[in-house]
Amino acid sequence: MSSFAARVNSITPSATMAVKRAAEELKRRGVDVIDLGPGEPDFSTPEHIKEAARQALAQNFTKYTADSGIIELRETIAYRYNQNYKTDYTAENILVTSGAKQALYHISEALFETGDEVLLPVPYWVSYPEQIKLMGATPVLIQTHAHEGFRLRAETVAAQITPRTKAIIVNSPNNPSGATIERSELKKIVELAVKHRLWLIYDECYEKFLYEGAHVSAAEFDTQHVITVSSVSKTYAMTGWRLGWAVAPKELIQAMAKLQSHSTSHPTSISQHAALAALTGDQSCVSAMLSEYRRRRGFLLGELAQIKGLKYSAPPGAFYLFPDVSRFFNREIHNSSELARYLLERAQVAVVPGTGFGVEECIRISYATSGEQLREGLKRLREGLQNLC
Repeated sequence: MSSFAARVNSITPSATMAVKRAAEELKRRGVDVIDLGPGEPDFSTPEHIKEAARQALAQNFTKYTADSGIIELRETIAYRYNQNYKTDYTAENILVTSGAKQALYHISEALFETGDEVLLPVPYWVSYPEQIKLMGATPVLIQTHAHEGFRLRAETVAAQITPRTKAIIVNSPNNPSGATIERSELKKIVELAVKHRLWLIYDECYEKFLYEGAHVSAAEFDTQHVITVSSVSKTYAMTGWRLGWAVAPKELIQAMAKLQSHSTSHPTSISQHAALAALTGDQSCVSAMLSEYRRRRGFLLGELAQIKGLKYSAPPGAFYLFPDVSRFFNREIHNSSELARYLLERAQVAVVPGTGFGVEECIRISYATSGEQLREGLKRLREGLQNLC
């Protein structure tokens, strides 16, 4: 058998999906596992969205669509940006994709090549560095600090820019930390991108889940160097529908559409109609989910306060906590991956090790799960950690 392409060996599997697989394998063996790993809402997709999908099926909307997505959806996305951020986008600035991950992948394909450097703040979402490396480019890590709530600073970004820098990736609210970027800092980073003729890729998939302040989009400050990415996955509990988008200058969207035409052709026709209903329909479902996440966040912060040696900050966004667990490393457990394995096997609670996000000392705890599961999961987590003291 011939060897695999080198690009396959240059990347690592998704840390979040690895935890999901491990937890599911134990469940199949009959082990009662509480899974605090997934970045997936436990809510059902709202009924009016499912009804739109049923109508699409009834009307036989099951054929190919335009490679960029149906015009109604692209126009709706452009309109929402124009209304919210005073931009001047049209449907030609929108590419609808099979989830935000595909949008980010096509951005990397269209922009990055061997020799390029891409600035990547730490902690980062697990797929960013791997997508960069797949294109032959190099991720250049920018450290943020737990004691500052993992907030990104423009001066830290500026210090890492070189003639080889092609782009900066910013994720706010951040996965895994829940950190957000201050308006003034984001404006400065956009100005850096304009000054140095860089691309600013702005992932705002958690924009609707904020507990402090209001969301700020990079598109507010520039539309020629900024690429924004979002999806319906988190906001409307539609992870499995695989529907996201990129908003960018028309020429880049055309290049990405060309790539998409040779991969998935286009996003699923039925999912596109469901997403249109999500964006144009009743938004009270989003408010209800945010309210419940706020309640769970408060519960989780209270529970973690009872664990001696755990260091963490209250996240202003998303639905994760990212505590420092290095206090619990010992002769047998040297890093977050080993600690996560210990918690899964000994305490039957699944968390995601910080290794996959670039921070060895932390674990990610998701509160996108039911109150009952959260209570039991935190009980097991507390007991598992205390047994290490």
